[in-house]
This record gives sequence, C-alpha cells and structure tokens, in this order.
Amino acid sequence: MADFAKKIQSKYSEKNRYSNFGSSLRKVVIEGFRGISSLELNLDYPITVISGLNGAGKSTLGQLAICAYKKPSTATDYKRQYIKDFFPVSPADPKPISDDAKVTYFYETDDHKKPQEVSVARAKSAWSGYKRQPERHCYYVGFTVYIPKVERRDLSIYGGARLLFTDKREIETEIIKKMAKIIGHKYDDVNFQGISHKGKELEVGIASRLGYSYSENNMGFGEGRILYTVDALETSPVQSLFILEEPETSLHESAQYEFAKYLIDVCNRRHHQIILSTHSSVIIGALPSEARKLILRDESGVEIIDRISSNQVRSILSSGHIRQLDICVEDIFAKVLLTEVIRIKKKELLKTVAIHDIGDKDAVREAVRVLQKTGKKAIAVRDADVGSAPQESLYSFPGSRPPEVEVFLHPDIQSFLKSKYGLDVNWILEKNSVTDHHKFAQCLAAEAETEESVIRTNAIEQYILKISDEFDMLIENIERHVNL
Repeated sequence: MADFAKKIQSKYSEKNRYSNFGSSLRKVVIEGFRGISSLELNLDYPITVISGLNGAGKSTLGQLAICAYKKPSTATDYKRQYIKDFFPVSPADPKPISDDAKVTYFYETDDHKKPQEVSVARAKSAWSGYKRQPERHCYYVGFTVYIPKVERRDLSIYGGARLLFTDKREIETEIIKKMAKIIGHKYDDVNFQGISHKGKELEVGIASRLGYSYSENNMGFGEGRILYTVDALETSPVQSLFILEEPETSLHESAQYEFAKYLIDVCNRRHHQIILSTHSSVIIGALPSEARKLILRDESGVEIIDRISSNQVRSILSSGHIRQLDICVEDIFAKVLLTEVIRIKKKELLKTVAIHDIGDKDAVREAVRVLQKTGKKAIAVRDADVGSAPQESLYSFPGSRPPEVEVFLHPDIQSFLKSKYGLDVNWILEKNSVTDHHKFAQCLAAEAETEESVIRTNAIEQYILKISDEFDMLIENIERHVNL
C-alpha cells in the first residue's frame, strides 16, 4: 500500500495532475453559507478527509463540492446536484445562506499554472455560473444511500414470494477480495441480483460465505454499506468525484483502517477524487498528512487546519473528557522521555495528561494553537535545541541538544550501556555512519540484539536519574497548566 501512496503522490503532482485526474477540484472558496463568511478549502491530495466537532461545517463543504460539475453529456440515468438541493429555504430555515452567497471552484487544466475558475453566485432567487462548469460524474454517499432494507418498506422484503428475479450482475473476483479485506472475512461470492415486483425494479446484494448465502435483508449495516460503497467506486466512470459522509459508521476499527487503505488503492487505479467527512482517528491516521483537514468553528468564525494528526483529532473530538492537559512533543523518543520523567518525578500527573507525538517544532507549535483554539488546555515540550517560549505555552527539555543526543552521548549513560550491553556508543555510531539522532536507538539496539524500545527506555530511565533535578522546573510548569 505504501507503493500506491507513492504512486499517487507522483500522479497528483501539479504537473501530472490533469493528465491523471482530469479537471479535478484544486480549491473551493466558500462565502456566505451556514455561518461561513469566508473559507478556503485546498484539495492537496486525491483523497481529502475532513474532521471536526459536530456543527463545524463538514457536511457543508461536501455538499458544495458535489455541486461543482455539470451533468456529463454522455450520461443517461444520472441526476446532478445543485446548491438549492442542499440549502433549502423555509420558515424553519429562513436564511441558511446570505444574500451575497458565492462559491468559487478552481479546476485543474492542462496548464497547471492556469486553473479554471468558476463562481456560482446567488442572483436574486436563482443561481448563476453552472453552465461554465466542466463535466464530471459525481456521487454523494450519505447516510440515506444505504439504509438496511429491514428498516424500510422495500419490495425485496415485502414482495415476498411474488418477487421475480431479473438479471444478475456479477462482481469481479478481485473486487470481492477487496470487500472481504475491509470487512475481515472471506466471501465465496458476492453479486447483485435484479428483482422485479409490480413494475418496480431494483438490485439486492447477495453474499455467500461458509456455505451460506444471504441477501441484504439479513446483512449488517456496516457490511451492506461497504458492499454498496465499494461497488459504486468500482463501477462508476473513471475520474469521478465522490463525497462520503462518515463512512466509518457501523465499522469496527480494523475495517475503518482497511477501508481508508482501499480508498488509496481505488484512487490509484481509477483516478477518482474523494472528499470524506469523519470522526474516526483511525481513518485519519491511515491516510497521509496531505489528505487531512480539521474544520473549526467558534465565535471568531470558521477555519480549516491542514495536515491534522490523528492524535490531535482524538484529543479535540474528546472535548477534554480524556485528560485535563494535552502535551505535544516532537517524536516518540520525546514522548517516552516525558512520560518517564513524569512517572519518576510526579506519577499522579500521568492520569491527568495526554502526550502526543506530533512532528517537527513547527507542527508542535501549530498543534498547540489548534488545541487551544478549540478550548482545550494544551502545551508543548520541544527539543532543547529549539528552546522555550513560555508566553506561547512552549517549553523544552533540559540541555542544549535534541534529547536523543543528550541521552546517548551522556558519559554516564554510555558507561551504563557499555556495562549492560557491551556497547561502545561512539564507536558504533561512527562505524555505522549514523549522524541522524533519530536513528541512534535503532542502531544501538541492532548492535545489542534487542528491541529499539528496550534500549530507548533503559537509557532514558538512567538519564532521568542522573539529572533528576534539572526536570523540576518542567514538572512545575506542567502541574501549573493542569491546575489552571
């Protein structure tokens, strides 16, 4: 799957995007919809995953995106969507859009420096601009696209013995395997059986496994929705646009992860553009950072944060119910170091804080800003070579160098590793030409014939004990923010 992600990165580069994905959306600028005065959504990857608290505006973004294209001239059984379909005006909702509402779409062209710009604006009671839009098949997969047939008066159930079978539509073996991988069990067969009753016709999904055949009438909601969603993604014209509303609904976490990976696969093969809304940190974490967006709404307006991490999402969506203070650090080494410092110095704090490894110093700073904007208490503990900025709730570890360097080049820690593992740290790093401090633990663990986590944790524990007093100020600052 990593190969697919790399291929997509190349295919979706600015110079290659149009030749692979056609007139896909590059950007959507929204003005005057459901309290959004001005918002810019940049689509930096063929899959865009949007997360945020309920009411932030995720659905609004998807609904406006699905209105970006006109009906293909070759389409027959196809109905396009218009803005009025999603923003009805009524006595209950007299003004979901402002009088001067406008959405501006930017499409890829064969000259990547000159995207096509089309504005759809409100002109009195009508909307203008649709005719200039490019053509594309667009599919909105919301909650009503798949409703279990037992929950509605569907002819596949209530027609009973009077049903007539019509044409059967077979599903390719490779597609069945992809469905099976998402759901987590093997299918012998999957097909769509056409049925007819009193002039009405439809298809019903039928699956076979373990010697037993069952239709949607006896299928779980998650399984049935995946069946329909994957079928749509595989049978629609290439280069289609899909809007998916919370596809994690009724899926266990492994299925959510596999579904996200499947989306990368199908975009690589069929060059779709997909915009999905989700509350699932599993789906967000399975997709590359270029795909991730967080939408925030507060009294100052609506904002989109790019490249959100799954840890940030989990913390924000928990609304503070998980821990009292979020602490952002750069990487896993810093996370283990801070965790063990707190464990040794003030163990009770561990139950009140959540420590997230975010990325480089700039990502950590941005993570703190975003978390604080959502009303959460958040600070950062960055590497010592970056330094502190207490006025911005940014603190640092003791020393003057990255924590891996401070730990593994400390003379007492080197003596400990020599005694316990027979490691000559300086020689091993020099012999293996390791200059990247992020790889120190990995290199030393390989030499010691043990796990990286073992070397890392043992070295960190010894380091903390050697310079214990130097962590006192950091612990005091953490405790102060917990109690604010």
